Amino acid sequence: MEPVPLCSGEVIVTVEHPAQMMSVDWNTCRANAIVVPDAMSIPAVKSHAGGRPVGMLINADGWNPEEDIGAEWPSERLIGRFKNIVSRATHEEADFIYLRMRQNLHVLRAAVLAVTDQCGLGILAEIPVDEDRRTADNSSALAVMGILQRIGVAGIILAGEPADVDDVIEELAPYANIALGVSVEPHELDQMQHLESVEFYHTSEEDDIERILRRVPTCDGANEPAADEDYILAPVGEHVHFVDATIDISDPIDLEDHFGETLLDLEDQWSGALKLEISTPYDVHLLAENQVMLNRPVCLEAEDPELLEEALRVFDGIALYDGTWELDENTLEYFCRHYGMVSL
Repeated sequence: MEPVPLCSGEVIVTVEHPAQMMSVDWNTCRANAIVVPDAMSIPAVKSHAGGRPVGMLINADGWNPEEDIGAEWPSERLIGRFKNIVSRATHEEADFIYLRMRQNLHVLRAAVLAVTDQCGLGILAEIPVDEDRRTADNSSALAVMGILQRIGVAGIILAGEPADVDDVIEELAPYANIALGVSVEPHELDQMQHLESVEFYHTSEEDDIERILRRVPTCDGANEPAADEDYILAPVGEHVHFVDATIDISDPIDLEDHFGETLLDLEDQWSGALKLEISTPYDVHLLAENQVMLNRPVCLEAEDPELLEEALRVFDGIALYDGTWELDENTLEYFCRHYGMVSL
């Protein structure tokens, strides 16, 4: 993936409507990057942007993922829909993609896979957070970041009430391997205590850019809290998990053998990772349909690499790989880079 062409302390402005684009004096605008609402707007803004990167906004919403349950591959129709949008952005030479989480992790992750499948453009993801440090679908913000940073997202923009965003920054910063940004009103920045961990600032109002820049602190990383490098953040859906190379892994679980009942039996008996055996396309379907029940780290096992990839595509989490069935070096590297798989 290409890096998003921004530096620390810079401001991204989103043009929410095409009419707004004509009201901005791009010669004097101090935005460092511009996000437009559709592919048709890219050439017009690029012609006035003075070399600044121009990204396209994609709202990751509007589709109920449940409609895809029952399809052969539960996430493929969602991914395909986003691919059509991404192809228009690449045709008009967008410099990056700006995803806005509106519905849930499943839809957001499908949008990310569409971008990484289709092109190498850098990705920023805007995520709303609340006072409980959770996103729109009640997922842990730390879990969402842990997944996104392993599947190709270059940075996340946190949106919400300033006190809530500040709390989330404090929680995420020790584990962030990607850039953190915020989307709040300029005067609200004065209420925040953890801006030293923030790299990007976002606004949809061109008039706010100057006020934001006056409040941006120096970001030198000196105050970044250090994470424990012996543990890897490997979330499963909305749940946060930290794992290391010595984690206990269960015996293989046959998904077709009363999968749901097996998970309930293991919930109080097992504290390590659950190894799920993927032997057939139906196993992939069962994983997609029942993954909401998973609250332990997950190790995926498949003799067929193609089946393993299908399982990785529908799994809304970071899967572990323990080498039970050996993968060639290129395939292993691709699965780790594209789907965030952790090789123990």
